[in-house]
Amino acid sequence: MVKKSHFRVVSHLIDEDESEVSISMLADQLGWSPGHVSRIVSELEAYGYVQTKQSGRQKLVSLTDIEPIEQLEGLLTEYSHMDLSGLIAGSGLQILYYLDQGRTATELAEQSGVSQATVYRRLDDLQRVGVVGKSRSRYRLNDPFTVLVSIARGLFHQKHRHEAEKYATGLNFIWETHDEYLFACGSDVSADEFYLTGPALFGEFGVPLLTRDRRHYFRTDRRSKITPAELVCHTLLIDDDSRYRTYCLLLMQKQGIDRTVLRERAEHYVSESATDLRAIIDELIGFLESEGTVTAEQLPEWEEFKQTASEYEVTL
Repeated sequence: MVKKSHFRVVSHLIDEDESEVSISMLADQLGWSPGHVSRIVSELEAYGYVQTKQSGRQKLVSLTDIEPIEQLEGLLTEYSHMDLSGLIAGSGLQILYYLDQGRTATELAEQSGVSQATVYRRLDDLQRVGVVGKSRSRYRLNDPFTVLVSIARGLFHQKHRHEAEKYATGLNFIWETHDEYLFACGSDVSADEFYLTGPALFGEFGVPLLTRDRRHYFRTDRRSKITPAELVCHTLLIDDDSRYRTYCLLLMQKQGIDRTVLRERAEHYVSESATDLRAIIDELIGFLESEGTVTAEQLPEWEEFKQTASEYEVTL
């Protein structure tokens, strides 16, 4: 979580408008201990929000030039009379992540993982200063504060990228929310809460694939393993072409994946995906249940699929 102390440091560096400041000076200005400031700066540097360099015996801190920091700087400068950094820190940033469209407090709580009571409190605070408006139980950001969505998403993405870069090279993000993300990379990853997924994992579930595709990982702290239903969703997010759809059909049949569970897992990924995952899942289910009578574009002919299934020892 991007805590209030993190935003306090960032907003202070913006307010002071200094290119670089030492840890000791920053501690004096904020009234904090040097040790506490050093810890906060280290966390911010790990997120990619600030950078440091050694100058003699002093460590100098400066803001990075990433887009969300520049956007935040513009907003905090223009509305310096408001405690925007306090309003958006912590759970506020998680809620803002999902205010890209009008949403109810219940929807915001479900997507952000913030309790509904806290969502209401944060929204009330944002409404009070004119950042958020409400119409028919749906909350929206008012102009010119719509940029807060871009800021929230940019800050979380930067945090995710810096985290993943500790373990992987050649990153390509495929799907992400404020606390989970799916990515492709050019290396193996061995770290807590990073789970192998995509075509390379099919062999674990009885469908060994000969593929030289890049490795894919899912970073989450919400679960401890990738289930077959989860794997189908990830694979379709990676690529929904005819080859990958056939992979998913084989896995669905081999593992006897419960259709209701599969639809539920697809729902989890829909809001942040450019792919209509629900529609694709319904097509795959319809194809299997009708033995190819109900088909769609990018699905194989039933006889062709039967042959492929036989090769993989999948019973239809």
